[in-house]
Amino acid sequence: MDDKTLKSGAVEFTPREIEFFASVMLHGTTTKAADALDVTQPAVSKTLQLLAEKAGFQLFRKSRQRLVPTPEAHMLFAEVQRVFESARAISRAAQEIRELRSGRLNISALPAFGLTLLPQLVAEFARQHPTVSIAMDIRSSSTVIQRASRNQLDIGIAATVAEEVPSVARRALINTEPVCVMPAGHPLARRDIVTPEDLHGMDFVSMGSGDPMRRQLDALCEARGVRRQQKVEVALSSACLSLVAAGAGVALVDRLSAWMARDKGVVIRRFQPVLDLKLSVYRPWGIIASTASDAFHDFLIHSARAYMREVDEGIEGLMAA
Repeated sequence: MDDKTLKSGAVEFTPREIEFFASVMLHGTTTKAADALDVTQPAVSKTLQLLAEKAGFQLFRKSRQRLVPTPEAHMLFAEVQRVFESARAISRAAQEIRELRSGRLNISALPAFGLTLLPQLVAEFARQHPTVSIAMDIRSSSTVIQRASRNQLDIGIAATVAEEVPSVARRALINTEPVCVMPAGHPLARRDIVTPEDLHGMDFVSMGSGDPMRRQLDALCEARGVRRQQKVEVALSSACLSLVAAGAGVALVDRLSAWMARDKGVVIRRFQPVLDLKLSVYRPWGIIASTASDAFHDFLIHSARAYMREVDEGIEGLMAA
């Protein structure tokens, strides 16, 4: 409480004087008030006298060894109670923020992560912190990074870009290098490793032209003279995998999405040369993050990396079977 909390004209009451006054109002005698405050009874009496002088009116009258508050004292105490309640509310709010019992998170991610692993991570974090409000949005990587640079989100997950982005802090998250997926029984399923040359003449399901993996693959096939029969183009890895499972062709997708779709009837094979597909966490630069944001950031990094180790081991097991 500020030293200038309550005033009477130019005279100011100190927090200690207000505390003594409130204690007497609650306990009825200076002796009980002194015990509650762990001070001497004369100290309480002296403070009450000083307070009355500052107030300019009588605060208490004695009656049978008790102090009876005047109407003016009741009016003053009502104001003191409001001040004390405000202070308690501030303390409760600080505790709730410290313990993550309140707060709001705005999370945005590219589809390959936002539609695969992110939902279960958000669900687990929400179970651990049930009063934190979470907004989750699925956007393209470029939009996620743009929103982070404009301070329009707390946590963004996007494909790593080579160039530095102003007003954005980036931390590496996971590596989800692409794999080749095909329908069960497809001729390429007999191979342990698929190369660009193996795709020549094959019916192929492509990701959208803006996809970073698609751009790498197109450049690689162009350099090696590989011509794929590009039957269908889609924007989402999940749609690409569904089309492959339905027999529309083969495709390259990130290994996280492939692993999540392993029960759809697709065959997963290693692709070489290895294409670069890394994901990073993007946050507004220079902004003091909330406690909830920092907690989710650390939880995301630890959980995603642990899960990707399981994914890598699982895919290796599938390919060796």
